[in-house]
Amino acid sequence: MKSKLLLLTIVISFLANFLVFAQADKFKRSFEIPVPNSENTGFGEFIAGVDFDGDGKKEIYAVNNMLDQGGDELIPRMYKFEFDGQKWDSVWSTIITNIPQQNSWAALTTGDLDNDGKPEIIWGPTNNFNTENANPPRILVFEYPGDGSDAMGVDVFGNYAPNAEWTISDQNNQDLRPFKWFISDVDSDGQNELCFGDRSSSSAYHFGVVSVTDIPDNGDGSETWTMEHSGLGLEIDASNIYDFAVLDNTLIIIHSNGIVDLVSYNNGAWEAPVAYPDMIPGGSWKTANVVDVDGDGTDEIVVGGWSAANNNLYILKIDTFAGLTSTAVADMSPYISDGGRLNGGSVGDIDQDGKMDIVFGTRGATPNGAIVRVEFTGNNLKSPESYSISVIDSLLSESISQRFDVVKIANVDDDPELEVLYTDGNQTGKIPIAVLDLQVAVSVENFSSPGEYFLDQNYPNPFNPSTSIRFGLNEQSTVDLRIYDILGREIAVLINNQMKSAGTYNVDFSAGNLSSGTYVYRLKTDNFVEARKMILIK
Repeated sequence: MKSKLLLLTIVISFLANFLVFAQADKFKRSFEIPVPNSENTGFGEFIAGVDFDGDGKKEIYAVNNMLDQGGDELIPRMYKFEFDGQKWDSVWSTIITNIPQQNSWAALTTGDLDNDGKPEIIWGPTNNFNTENANPPRILVFEYPGDGSDAMGVDVFGNYAPNAEWTISDQNNQDLRPFKWFISDVDSDGQNELCFGDRSSSSAYHFGVVSVTDIPDNGDGSETWTMEHSGLGLEIDASNIYDFAVLDNTLIIIHSNGIVDLVSYNNGAWEAPVAYPDMIPGGSWKTANVVDVDGDGTDEIVVGGWSAANNNLYILKIDTFAGLTSTAVADMSPYISDGGRLNGGSVGDIDQDGKMDIVFGTRGATPNGAIVRVEFTGNNLKSPESYSISVIDSLLSESISQRFDVVKIANVDDDPELEVLYTDGNQTGKIPIAVLDLQVAVSVENFSSPGEYFLDQNYPNPFNPSTSIRFGLNEQSTVDLRIYDILGREIAVLINNQMKSAGTYNVDFSAGNLSSGTYVYRLKTDNFVEARKMILIK
């Protein structure tokens, strides 16, 4: 018996020295972009990670929000923020002078409606009627002029007007509220369309597919708008539409009562809507995204349940024979307790490891303001075991009334990983846009100190797209580990002057957004500096 205990003690000691301890992914709130002083409330929507002016600085375009606080937030405004490598600067803004009164939850997207190669912002301030505002424009298009400036749209005495606009309806006081929209050539005619879902409970539109002949550079109104298809006169459920997506030639319309309508364009014509009940019990709120979750070449629609009793992650699939199927694959209630709702979402491979991430905002959750990450980790799309769930941020505001329903995943800095950005899209409190940075996980191979400092060759090498860098410290030291291109330009910061205990470390590096070529990684400590080359082959 004593010999067995001695053997067990030896094994435990061996494992303690050589077992790999991998830290879970952690996120740091690296920036909070404040709401301008001129606003009474916060941002209603934003676009992130673009560089329209081509100056190498990532941009965020944000629009204000109306909550009837009796101030200038009734007038639509848009702001541009630019990242200079250290901070986010406000570099441009515009006021929509012909809309004296807006409502909340504007639609916002970017693309190229007229296929002229100039990037556009398509913004939909929500109608809020008065005698001077009986039929306001509901589509505003700001096109980048290509002049190297920070501006969008047409310069009108220092303010900037849209290049094109449309009311959609020709009737006064027609309650029509595009809530979420996308640019897509949904009918495969070679021309982009603007496809939207309409959240108004009194509107007969329900959805719309809009095209435009041209976006004039000078904003002279010479464009021609066409409503190619809508729900007018069709049998569409009358419940509210709080979510919407486009997959290939099909519009996905998600109702608050759980019904999902599919409206498809096939064989040169729009088919009648097909309603599928109980697909998303309780509906969803701005969480639907189209993405190939499992990397099999077929897109799915990922949706988060919006009701307090149902905050599951659902996978919707369109099948030629079965129609629409819905599978609940992850239950978020243990992570957002006390009746929390999923409230806005985005998709992307945050850590560039080839595994898709789905991120949701929340409303009324505990912890307050929880931001939830769901990562696909397995092979079976419909198995709950294939999804890893974690709360990556919370408590941006202490108020339980906040609704964090604007969530984006985009690359807004110089490292290869993507960032998570979010804000409250409706309530008071002037909530900033939060930027969450993934902190690269480092694994400790053993607790024994190596005899000397060392930096190993990365493995594998050559690599595509991920590799591991191993180094050792024989004493506690400040550690800095960075990646450079062959010209000496900094590409990524893996460890930024952090104090590390003596030991052996592995750091993973993903180069998913880099081009093939030779790169250099450099380790610098208090008493040691070494650099090695590595080769990326795609």
